[in-house]
Amino acid sequence: MGFSWCSAIAVLGLLLNAVVFCKGGTTSAFVRPVEKSVDMPLDSDAFLPPRGYNAPQQVHITQGDHVGKAVIVSWITMQEAGSRIVLYWSENSKKENKAKGIVGRCKFYNYTSSHIHHCTIKNLQVSFNHFDPLVSSSDAPF
Repeated sequence: MGFSWCSAIAVLGLLLNAVVFCKGGTTSAFVRPVEKSVDMPLDSDAFLPPRGYNAPQQVHITQGDHVGKAVIVSWITMQEAGSRIVLYWSENSKKENKAKGIVGRCKFYNYTSSHIHHCTIKNLQVSFNHFDPLVSSSDAPF
């Protein structure tokens, strides 16, 4: 296996082609304007923590399976772990269902997160509205 000038020229040609025609790092022509953008004011009530002791915050609902019959409800509580139970029911139904989740915390060096809750609600009916008043403590419904 010796050195081939043809191979070297081909590799050099491919590299130059990639440098000239590739727009690496360019995703769009958008450039952010220099002037300050209008944004939600930091003193807006949207940024206030919810009322009540240990009230749920940062609630997220995501798809919980591949067929669309489950959701994952995630939230945090600041003071203590709170309840792991999520109550839910179908629209126009009087039957209340419960799902039990997990609570954990993340630790990294001297940082410890709030209490992070995850609860998967399974076997939901498609084309039904389901309601879940997230409750973390008796005086803090969400």
